[in-house]
Amino acid sequence: MEGKAFTEEKNLEELLRAICFRIRVHGREALKNYSITSAQFDLLQRVYFNGPQTMTKLSQMLGIAKSTTSGLVMRLVRDGFLNRTRDQKDKRIFKVEITVLGEEVIKAVIKKREEYIGTIIRKLPEKKREEIRESLEILYKLMQEEE
Repeated sequence: MEGKAFTEEKNLEELLRAICFRIRVHGREALKNYSITSAQFDLLQRVYFNGPQTMTKLSQMLGIAKSTTSGLVMRLVRDGFLNRTRDQKDKRIFKVEITVLGEEVIKAVIKKREEYIGTIIRKLPEKKREEIRESLEILYKLMQEEE
């Protein structure tokens, strides 16, 4: 019985990973309109979804060295996607926040992702679409409860 559960978990993980990869690839087509790398986009997303961050926190979130984070941030600031300001409470600390241009990039990528998902999902009958949405909501809720 354990072997069957392991196979089910393995198959589900592979499916979810493949789905996420395809959605990510289609969304990143929007990056062709901006001078931004995938690594820079990953950092930009963290700031967009989590608000202003310190360099240390960004390094931790991305699992990369502070020097690598610094390089990414410097290029994003230079190109107008991020602003870097001193923390009001501790002047030694810099906070990184997204600019209007940075938000534009994120929204363009999200729009591409939504369009791709819409194109695929509309091929299914409405009842099946609703079942998929409900199943994903249940799965997500269970994951949130685990945190």
